[in-house]
Amino acid sequence: MKWPDPRRCVRSLCGRQGDCGAVTVTIKDIARIVGVSPTAVSRALNGHRDIGEETRAKIKRVAQELGYRRNAIARGLVTKRTDTIGLFVLGRGATGFGDPFAYEVILGVMDTVSSGGYDLVLYGIGGPSPASGRRPGGPSCAGSYVGKCKERQVDGVIMMGLRTDDPQYRSLGELDVPCVLIDVTPPCEGIGFVGSDNVLGAKTATEHLISLGHTRIGMLNGHAYATVSAERLEGYKIALMNAGIPYNPALVFEGDFSGESGGRAARYFMALSNDVRPTAVVAASDVMAIGLVQALKGMGIAVPQDVSVVGFDDIPSASHVDPPLTTVRQARYDLGATAARMVLERLADGSRSPKAFPHPGFRLATNLVVRGSTAPPRS
Repeated sequence: MKWPDPRRCVRSLCGRQGDCGAVTVTIKDIARIVGVSPTAVSRALNGHRDIGEETRAKIKRVAQELGYRRNAIARGLVTKRTDTIGLFVLGRGATGFGDPFAYEVILGVMDTVSSGGYDLVLYGIGGPSPASGRRPGGPSCAGSYVGKCKERQVDGVIMMGLRTDDPQYRSLGELDVPCVLIDVTPPCEGIGFVGSDNVLGAKTATEHLISLGHTRIGMLNGHAYATVSAERLEGYKIALMNAGIPYNPALVFEGDFSGESGGRAARYFMALSNDVRPTAVVAASDVMAIGLVQALKGMGIAVPQDVSVVGFDDIPSASHVDPPLTTVRQARYDLGATAARMVLERLADGSRSPKAFPHPGFRLATNLVVRGSTAPPRS
């Protein structure tokens, strides 16, 4: 079968003679040319298998020759889907998407979402800390995450940096689309999860210091409302227990994942008595570890000769500081990519409900990268 010249048909449909210029082609135009119903055209272009291969090929050929482009808004009204995934990057403060840890996670999400045929909507929300007098994530600083998702009608949600004291944390179960949390324990069943093996990572870091001969080992942890803080503290405790070293809560300093809190930790540790003061410190993030090293050097304390330091994350700057930082490497890109794949798999199954995740989540491996910030203690 040979159908009419598509360009002449479009000209006649738009009621103009000669070159029409820019013509908006609809599925009705394609349907008239091919001789099928608009419904058949729509189903063929959207991959439904109830359209014959020969007809499907004709429809796609005409659509290509006419320069047909799908109207995403109109399609969304029919399918109730927008082909968008929402990524919330919470609590990044002034660093925003430039945060060295968040950057690679975002790349992993973005690349995977794009390859799956979806668009990514980024939400950068830097909620205040509890000390500021406003509740983190509250309406005064972030609005409703659930409300934003419904407003933009995203098909799936990924969140990183969510605090467990966020007043909206418990409301995530109200989402009617697949939701995956990165490095945060889900508040209820049906929410997906992906994170690093933080317990093993911190345990390995502490064991490295023990193997060098350190017995007074401090822990510079993150704030208490981060799941990773509890997990990394647990790994630290396990390593001490396995080595027969008593756990001393005075050697644990609670920071907030900022470089400034690393400086505060340095002053705290160095103010301890000589028989308690640590000869080595495990930090729950590279940013805090670098802040700690810089503060120690400013106090005239040599790293690693006087104090060894281990970080966590292996951000790009970890290998460029002086001395290069021994750290626990996380697969940051893979964290984002895995979270995105979890959402896309649920959508491919037609499962828009957050109750669709059949597994508790994924733990990605970490590995210790030994550099120049650790050494045996002075005799």
